[in-house]
Amino acid sequence: MTQDEAARHDTQGRGADDGAAPPPRDERPRPQYGEYAPEGWSWQPPGDDRADAAASAPAPPPPPPAAMRPGAEQDAVDASARRPRTTDRFFTILLLALGAIGAWNTSVSLQQLPGAIQSVYSDQGVGTYTPQPWLPTLALIGTVFMLALYAAVLGWSIMRLRARRLAFWVPLVGGAVAFLATMVLTSIVFFTDPTFQSYLERMTGG
Repeated sequence: MTQDEAARHDTQGRGADDGAAPPPRDERPRPQYGEYAPEGWSWQPPGDDRADAAASAPAPPPPPPAAMRPGAEQDAVDASARRPRTTDRFFTILLLALGAIGAWNTSVSLQQLPGAIQSVYSDQGVGTYTPQPWLPTLALIGTVFMLALYAAVLGWSIMRLRARRLAFWVPLVGGAVAFLATMVLTSIVFFTDPTFQSYLERMTGG
């Protein structure tokens, strides 16, 4: 006989001796999911501690609006300063186109300078123009200078346009330099011509 049977026999024997009836035996199967729990009671399975900690942790505060972030005002100013200037772009391109036409006309005029001077002499009654031996070299130097000046103005203007900076004044400066160079070259040709010098002496009564 096993120990359980002996204990059960002993308990039954004592109950019979004491005159008390044994307690009724519960024939229901052992509960597994709370079938016999009181009404309103619920059971939650144990969860992951990390998941519970993450769920209970406070949510991070939302990022401040753009207007409240440090440097936001400066960023807005920089964005507005770099915004393409349509008017500046339009006038810069227009002036560059006019400058290209002017540079080409000036270069052609320098190559035809003797004929242009003779036309002026004929209109003013100065006399006959005799070209100096160094005039073709001077005309070539003037032509190269005009074309190089326009190339520099064009490149500088494009760089400033790409950098979103004012560029309309660059062709204006280039045009002023080209005009000044043309006046210097023309003055050299006129004032070194003996025919023109004689004309000035007659005009001044010398």
